[in-house]
Amino acid sequence: MNAVIHDPLADLAASLAEASGPAPSAAFDARIDLAGDDPTLLTFVKHQALMRCYQARYVLLPDQAPAGGVLAPMLRHYDEARLATLAELRPRLEAELIAPLAPSGEGDAAAYVEAMLAEIRENPENAFTAFLAGAEQRADHYRNFLVQSSPDLLAEASASALGVVGEYGEPQSALFRILIDEFGYGSHARKHSVLYRATMRSFDLDDAYNGYWPWFDTEALTLHNAIHWLFQNPRNFFRQVGFLLYAETAYQRSTLAHHRYLRQFHPDADARYFGEHAHIDLHHTRMVIDEAVTPLVAKFGAQVGTEIIAGAELTKAAFARAGAHLLGVSQAFASAASAAYGAPPEPRQRLGRPVTPSSDLAALGAARIQVGALGVLNEARDFAAFPPAAIGRVLA
Repeated sequence: MNAVIHDPLADLAASLAEASGPAPSAAFDARIDLAGDDPTLLTFVKHQALMRCYQARYVLLPDQAPAGGVLAPMLRHYDEARLATLAELRPRLEAELIAPLAPSGEGDAAAYVEAMLAEIRENPENAFTAFLAGAEQRADHYRNFLVQSSPDLLAEASASALGVVGEYGEPQSALFRILIDEFGYGSHARKHSVLYRATMRSFDLDDAYNGYWPWFDTEALTLHNAIHWLFQNPRNFFRQVGFLLYAETAYQRSTLAHHRYLRQFHPDADARYFGEHAHIDLHHTRMVIDEAVTPLVAKFGAQVGTEIIAGAELTKAAFARAGAHLLGVSQAFASAASAAYGAPPEPRQRLGRPVTPSSDLAALGAARIQVGALGVLNEARDFAAFPPAAIGRVLA
């Protein structure tokens, strides 16, 4: 008799579904998909599982109290046995999915900083906002950008908060000042994630954290997980500083491009999130350089500088990969003959099983495919032309 081979991810999917309970709120919905035999879907589901591992560190509460009270679903969600299972799985997923993406640093930190600043200043126009300017259905493309960016931006700085706790001298205070800026300096209305929610509502999107979980694609999860790999592992502390070095600087240009785009094409949209970042990140860059990078390298030597460079390079690569993927999905959808823009009316509905461009699309017959918040492909075969990491949901 053949032994039964257990699929750890399938077992995890079953346990997470049970822990989530029937009709869970977005805050307490911990479910992941099943991959089957599709290797591209397996990578996607592994990223879902790793994201659930990281989110287990967050305090999450629903927007409204559940009918039966909040305590029971909260205790289920943070059940010690479930958290232990995720904690055990996490190192293996990190080693497979994220660690190979991490470059080794090399060079002088001061020279790297100057070259990085010059490179970002000289970067060409933001490719995605340039595409949007000439797109016929730019609002739909922008909705998908907002959805795919929401895994991090609806809980902005929660990952980097994990890198502030501890005791490591004066740089800790500088990084904490950046953190409290991100959290609105104690004013909830100015909290950056609250500003991002306002932008989402401007485009008729649901603003609940994880409300669009079924629509996140592989690259959205990869970017989220790369950031959390940095900040949820204390051994990466100097790479965390590298992340802040690159992210705070690059965000000056990208958020300015989005702010200008919104003011030109969607003047009624709430653009405060992007306007605030285009301004405050100028100061954050100098704080990271002058109060973290420079003193840390001076105190601990060039070896620390190479780690900071490694963190910055990982961040640069992760941002570039996610941006190129998002643009590729939008371009593919705009070119698809059977594309119909517009998202389903209920964002939290559990859509059909996920597929990738390399899935057996012919076997889907007349089924349609939902592509994020963009809309529907009425011919499943059109999905084959999308970027390899794109995720669609099969509709009846």
